[in-house]
Amino acid sequence: MLIDGRNVPAGNELATDICIVGAGPAGITLGCELRGKGCDVLILESGGLQVEPDSQALAAGEIGGIGHVPLETARLRAFGGASGLWGGWCRPFDEIDFEERPWVPHSGWPIKRADLDPYYVQAQKICELGPFDYDPAHWHLESVPPLPLPDPDVHTRLVQFSTPTRFGDRYRAPIMSADNVRLCLHSNVTQLEPSDNGQRIERLHVATLDNNRFTVRARHYVLAGGGIENARLLLVSNQKINTGIGNQHDLVGRYFADHMQLDSAGVFPLRREVPFNLYLGEDRQVMRQPRIDGTAVAVMGYFTLSAELQASQKILNYSCKMPRTSLGDYYLHTQSQRITNAPLGQKLAERARTLAGSTAEAASIASRRLLGREHTFYKLVTTQEQAPNPDSRVMLGQGKDRLGVPVARLHWAMNELDRYTLKVGVERLARALEASGIAHIQIPVDLNAHSWPSNIGCSWHHCGMTRMHSDPRKGVVDAHCRVHGVENLYIAGSSVFTTNGHGNPTLTVIALTLRLADRLKQTMAQ
Repeated sequence: MLIDGRNVPAGNELATDICIVGAGPAGITLGCELRGKGCDVLILESGGLQVEPDSQALAAGEIGGIGHVPLETARLRAFGGASGLWGGWCRPFDEIDFEERPWVPHSGWPIKRADLDPYYVQAQKICELGPFDYDPAHWHLESVPPLPLPDPDVHTRLVQFSTPTRFGDRYRAPIMSADNVRLCLHSNVTQLEPSDNGQRIERLHVATLDNNRFTVRARHYVLAGGGIENARLLLVSNQKINTGIGNQHDLVGRYFADHMQLDSAGVFPLRREVPFNLYLGEDRQVMRQPRIDGTAVAVMGYFTLSAELQASQKILNYSCKMPRTSLGDYYLHTQSQRITNAPLGQKLAERARTLAGSTAEAASIASRRLLGREHTFYKLVTTQEQAPNPDSRVMLGQGKDRLGVPVARLHWAMNELDRYTLKVGVERLARALEASGIAHIQIPVDLNAHSWPSNIGCSWHHCGMTRMHSDPRKGVVDAHCRVHGVENLYIAGSSVFTTNGHGNPTLTVIALTLRLADRLKQTMAQ
């Protein structure tokens, strides 16, 4: 059933069993899983069925730290949420991502990869992917073979591509037709109201942009508004608990993590016959490859480092892709996101250093171009895991949105473990490619510098601000995504990630949401 919050009588209180805040991939997946399960479900969505400028403006916020794309660019407030921005990249987290690693402070989920494996299988179908299989050995890749590198600790791993699935289009009909699910559009949650002792949520306060206001009372509440918005809602709900809900240990908003996008090295092929196509991912029809059972799906190769090497070198989970590049992009980073506030002097010095160390390659490329010969070359783009960092965080900003709610302020920060992982990862990949005789590698980035390069980019993967941990002093939610100390409040989405691995988050978000759906079904049956 579809309703519009602008038409709910002012001051009314809507009652339901389960209230889901946000209709992005997590909220829609949860709504679909609860269809016909004997409970009433209400989904509150800030925007409409399509993106609307006034609703989208509510996503704006403030940026500090390393920098980031504007928050209203990286999020969508409309039915379908961030899936409207999604590139469709999918791979599961590795086993090591869930483990407590002594060399990675604050690591360790309260669940294991095996706990998610059955849900990953289901998530593959929801994201319209192939089988739950990311081992290159199980795919017919004869036309795009993995590069034969001599280092046993340098692996090629696969990414599968969704079409991508636009959840707002693909799953609109199941949500609309469900007898027990109501979707309420243009409905912005402005605060959560807890009980006097803070152990339950009593109701949600909702406002529309035309200033209609009403409340929602539910038995259980699930925040699925996206990583930044989940934290923001907990922090702004400070009328009875001045630190915000679930924030008794000052953890809400902390441990923000993203995947850097950093041009880390130039790859200059030495043999024309060696194919690099598996690592490009530029044409998904060309990349549609058959698995041994005949199933076909678009895939791409990533370079990663073994768990054994991560442990011996005491690094994070490193990965990189290897797209084609050009003279302008490689030397001037024309395709890189401009997110940092680095001084102009730093930017000019970096460009000069790259050019000064690249005259031979530049001259060779230019001469081959003039002679009409092959001049394609590539770059390593690092997309590694980020170290859990309590100083990387989402806070409440100084400004307020149209509804009078404090905006989010994002302060993205990385530390020395991030820097060390970058150094080890790039140098290990460079040695492997050089030793294979496949390519000459040039590393223009100063891997020992104390400042991050000015061309560093982000991936729009907002992880970690309501992290999962069995100890309430170390996390905001427990192993079942329930907020510590609040018996009827859950969180869905990438904000519950304890660590963010090197893989794209959407597949894991869906798997965790399916697991949460099972938990809610059990709870409602009691």
